[in-house]
Amino acid sequence: MATKREKITEDDTQCSVCRTTFRNPRILPCKHMFCHECLCGVVKRHDGKSAFPCPLCRASTNTDIRITIEPSDRLVNQFPVDREMQSHLERRQTCLACKTESKNETATVYCMGCHEHMCTVCGETHKKYKLMRSHQLRPSEEAPSSKVKDSLQELNRCPNHENEHLEFICQDHDQPCCSKCAFTSHRKCDNVMLISDVIKDNKTYEASIKQRTDMIDNALKRVSTLCLELEAEPSRIATSYENIDKQLNEFKLRINDAYESLRSSVKKAFMAEKSKILRSSEITLNNATAKKVDILNKKEELDGVLSHGDEVQKYLYMRNQANYVDANATWQIEFTQKRIVLDKKMQPSLLNLRLENELLIPQDGRPRRPPPRSTHTLLDNIIEAIKNLVEVKQEICK
Repeated sequence: MATKREKITEDDTQCSVCRTTFRNPRILPCKHMFCHECLCGVVKRHDGKSAFPCPLCRASTNTDIRITIEPSDRLVNQFPVDREMQSHLERRQTCLACKTESKNETATVYCMGCHEHMCTVCGETHKKYKLMRSHQLRPSEEAPSSKVKDSLQELNRCPNHENEHLEFICQDHDQPCCSKCAFTSHRKCDNVMLISDVIKDNKTYEASIKQRTDMIDNALKRVSTLCLELEAEPSRIATSYENIDKQLNEFKLRINDAYESLRSSVKKAFMAEKSKILRSSEITLNNATAKKVDILNKKEELDGVLSHGDEVQKYLYMRNQANYVDANATWQIEFTQKRIVLDKKMQPSLLNLRLENELLIPQDGRPRRPPPRSTHTLLDNIIEAIKNLVEVKQEICK
C-alpha cells in the first residue's frame, strides 16, 4: 500500500493479511503496509533467517538482526507507522443513525442539512423523505471540521430560541428570525419572508459573496507574502552582512594594492637616488685618493728635508714651496654627505575641498555654478592619496 495517495478509499484501509481495518499500520521498504500484529506473524514464520518476503509483492526485506520467534516486536518496531493512514483511521466517522441501533457502520456521506455522518444505506434512505430531499450529501472526507460545523450551527441558531433555526427575515426591522419569532415578535410586520426566497430575489447576493471571497483571498495573499518576507529577514540581513564583509575585503585588497604600488615606487625612487649619491661619492673618493697620495708624497719629501737637510737646504726647500693658502686650497676637497628620506606630501583635506567647492560664496555674491560631480568615491580618493603619500628625496646630513 503506497503511503502517498490523493484520496484514501475504503479498500485502502483494509489489511491484505487479516482483511480487516488496519490496526497500527506499518510500512515495509517496498511501500506495502500491514497491521503491526499481522507483520509480527509474517516475521515469525521465518525464524532463524535474516530476511523475510513481503506478503503482497514477495520483495525481500533484510533485517539487522537474525529473526527469532520471541520477541518479534523488537524487529517489527523498526518499520515506520504510516502516519497518514493512522490519522485517516482516527478521523474516520461512524454512521450516527446505525449507532442508535448499536450497529458500527463506517460513515461514507455527510448531510450538510442535518450535520450528521451516515453510511451509504442511511444516506440513500435519507434522500427519500420529502423534508430532507433538498439536503446536500457530501463524501465524509469533505465534512466540515468541528470548528466550522459549530460556526455554521451558531449562524442558524435563533438568539431568542436556542433550539430554533433562523428561517425568516423581517425586512421591516432588517432582522433574521425563527418561526416562533415570526409569529410572535414580528406578527404585525408586513414584510416577513423566507430567507431562501430573499436569496432567490437578491441579484447582488452571489456578487457580494464573490467580492468578499476575493477580498479575503487578496488579504491572505498579501499577508502571506509579508510573512514570507519577514521570515526571510534574518537570511536577508545575514546576506547583507556577507556582502558588506565582501566589500570590506575588496577595500582591504585595493588599499593593499595601493600600498604595494607606493612601496614599489618608493623603492624605485630610492634606488635612483642611491645611484646618484654613490656615483657622486665614487668620483669624490677617487679625487680624495689622488690628493691623499700627493699629500703623502709631499709629507715624505718634507720629512726627508727636515730630518737630513741642513739649514740652507731647508731654506731653499721652503722657498720653492707654494704659500700656505694656495697649498691648502689645492688639497681641499668639498664633500657634502647626504641621506635619502621620505618626504610626506601636504595635501588639502577632502572636507576643505568640499567646502571650497560647495559652501564658499564668491565676493561678487552671484550664484556660483556648482562643480561637476565627480565619479570618484571617497575610497578612490584614499587610494590615490596612498599612492602619492610620500616622495623620495635627498637631504644634507646635519
